[in-house]
Amino acid sequence: MSLRKKTTIVDIANHLGITPSAVSKAFSGHPRISDKTKKAVLATAEKLGYQPNYLATGLRKGRSGLIGVLVPGIHLSFFGTVIKAIEETLGEGGYNVIIAQSQDSHEKESAHLEGFIKAQVEGIIASVALDTRSADHYKRIGAQVPVVLFDRTLRELEVSKVVVDDHLGSVKAVDHLVSKGYRKVAHIGGYEHIEPFRLRIQGYREALDKHNLDVPEEYLRQCKLTITDGKEIMCDLLDLPQPPDAIYAASDLPAYGALTVLKERGYKIPEEFGIVGFSNEAYTSMVTPTITTMEQHTENIGLLAAKSVMDQLDHLYHGKEYIPQQNVLTPKLIVRDSTNR
Repeated sequence: MSLRKKTTIVDIANHLGITPSAVSKAFSGHPRISDKTKKAVLATAEKLGYQPNYLATGLRKGRSGLIGVLVPGIHLSFFGTVIKAIEETLGEGGYNVIIAQSQDSHEKESAHLEGFIKAQVEGIIASVALDTRSADHYKRIGAQVPVVLFDRTLRELEVSKVVVDDHLGSVKAVDHLVSKGYRKVAHIGGYEHIEPFRLRIQGYREALDKHNLDVPEEYLRQCKLTITDGKEIMCDLLDLPQPPDAIYAASDLPAYGALTVLKERGYKIPEEFGIVGFSNEAYTSMVTPTITTMEQHTENIGLLAAKSVMDQLDHLYHGKEYIPQQNVLTPKLIVRDSTNR
């Protein structure tokens, strides 16, 4: 089956007996083109099924109207909700988004960032892959277009960032568990080279120290924060000579994994064991028992990230200097059945 040839401005010009330049000027509303000709061009364009190449037009003006959005995975509701808020906010500002997933791979992350540049995006909003330990590729990209990081950031990267107060979130989680009578609190954390997880580990340690509680080395585990990680780590912790009586996880996924193991082994939750997650994923209010967690204000993160990149572009196009900004949101403890004893 042959494909229909795409209509061009040359076809419109030939149909009307005018020059392609006149057609182009009619589309752009040039004052030297009469209203009669403009109407004829628009009517012919519709008749012939002409579709203008807005990207090419934008590039000729030095603007593509595109923003690249890079996340570890859209299967996680946290990132899905952030993307929704980003897309809606950017759409109101006249921008479109290109979405890519790193799948927590440094190699894929680097490739997608380069792909964004080839697609001539005007800016990039990203959350760092767990495998990323160097900021070099972000520094290289940041020298070409504005970059905004959200949630997972890199400490050494001097770009605008939108985060929650991860340290405070950990302190709130541990304070809550201690207030409920738990004394042996373990932490299923993310990798410490990623800034939010470093801060959550720091807050966990400091909160336990504040309450004069020990942090045995085996109580602190770092992982990719999957359900499987939560299950495996929970099994290891329960097999210790002195197992913990509570888990604070840096994500809701391992918290859920830990919950399933505890239920399989017959633990009463929250009577014998407490669980706190982080992110307030939708399923945490649907499982039994429901899971206490930290609300990250996900939609606000997306909104602020989008506004940040647009603000930078506005400064750039008006020749103004832009100083990177950091927006820090306050996490909220959502108390549910997993700790409410």
